[in-house]
Amino acid sequence: TSRVTSMSFMFSYCRSLTSLDLSSFDTSKVTKMNSIFHGCRSLTTTISISNPNTTSYSYMFYSAAVNGGASIKVNYTTETSDLVDQMIATKSSNSNVVKGELIS
Repeated sequence: TSRVTSMSFMFSYCRSLTSLDLSSFDTSKVTKMNSIFHGCRSLTTTISISNPNTTSYSYMFYSAAVNGGASIKVNYTTETSDLVDQMIATKSSNSNVVKGELIS
């Protein structure tokens, strides 16, 4: 994933998916993440955001991780901390999406 620039809609509406290992995903060149987890109601995963130049992330977490036990943790770098806050703000009010850990 080191050359990927758009992850928009990648897992959108993955309603039956309950877990996803994204630990090897390299988001350093990703600029578009619109609706990447939109509708992933039962998903539990962690994603790391490392490109401060990501500009498209509308509906990134809309209706994501809303079912019991589901959660999405969003790790960040020093440069992406504010961006991750803005991304998390795209979640639904009942989505269990939280800011994770500072990564280097």
